[in-house]
Amino acid sequence: MENQFTQQTTMQEVETHYPFARSLLHSKFHVGGCASCGYEANETIEQVSQKHKKDGSAMLEALNQGWLDMQKAEITVDQFAEMKMRKAKMLIIDVREDWEYELANIPNSYLLTETNFEETVESAKKVECVIVVCHHGLRSMNATLYLRENGVTNARSLQGGIDLYSSKIDPSIPRY
Repeated sequence: MENQFTQQTTMQEVETHYPFARSLLHSKFHVGGCASCGYEANETIEQVSQKHKKDGSAMLEALNQGWLDMQKAEITVDQFAEMKMRKAKMLIIDVREDWEYELANIPNSYLLTETNFEETVESAKKVECVIVVCHHGLRSMNATLYLRENGVTNARSLQGGIDLYSSKIDPSIPRY
């Protein structure tokens, strides 16, 4: 694997390519989550690790692994369309708000709610692939990473969300 980040990568670059970096750093190193452990966008990984007296190599390794995990957790709209065409056994979970789902949704998808969460997670373990959908792909990636960390290793976030799917694959789905 070629590493995405180096010790000289700025935090702005890190967060641009890996939107969950701040959350990862805060959970593993108590860096970036509050005023006492924050960092500036122009600081490098090396500078942040030195400022907070953390192991810079471990931070770098965690960021690169997190970025790689994020890449593995995505599916393109073309890959998803191909799976649908071959009628793969999959579960499509929508993590948007109720009003968004009512406005536009992928046929045979399920809106994930607090009420159906446990049942949906159990169903997710019985299919070839779980496709997680939101509007543009950020909320679905967050949910996908959570699901993968909690045993649903076949979860994949739809890259570009329902918006890209609608514009590129199925124009019958309204865009908003």
